[in-house]
Amino acid sequence: MIRLVLIALVLLGGFYAHGRLTFSEPRVMGWMTQHAARSMQGDSVACDDYADDLKVELTAKGQRGRWEVEGGKAEMCGYLKQSAAALTVLQATTQTEFDNVRITRGGFPWTTARLQYTQRTTVQAGGLPSMTVTSEDAMVLARTPGGLRIRELQSQSSGGL
Repeated sequence: MIRLVLIALVLLGGFYAHGRLTFSEPRVMGWMTQHAARSMQGDSVACDDYADDLKVELTAKGQRGRWEVEGGKAEMCGYLKQSAAALTVLQATTQTEFDNVRITRGGFPWTTARLQYTQRTTVQAGGLPSMTVTSEDAMVLARTPGGLRIRELQSQSSGGL
């Protein structure tokens, strides 16, 4: 009986430690950097980073007005494909930086985390002047057997077209 209790405690401790490591800032931001790069390149694998029950609210204010994207995974993946196509046509290069990163673990034992950050993406296309888009983002990440998945995404950006 004591042996079973010890095994259960070791397994629970391992699951807890894995959650702590999974949602550590270096691990999460490394994953986010890879996700951002895949998204900008139009890599379809970027859509796999979103949970099937994703909730999205994007608001952008730019030189040509304001637009919004609301919905789920289908809307987000469609938005990513359009954005990547535009960057490809313009032969643009991008550089993304993340600041003011805050991670709040949740769920027992740390199966989700709320990630908040400021993202600055500088876009350079041909002979055009560079443009910097700044966004305040918040998302809920879930730990799944297949890795991290984005369950919720809220973003307010400015500085684009």
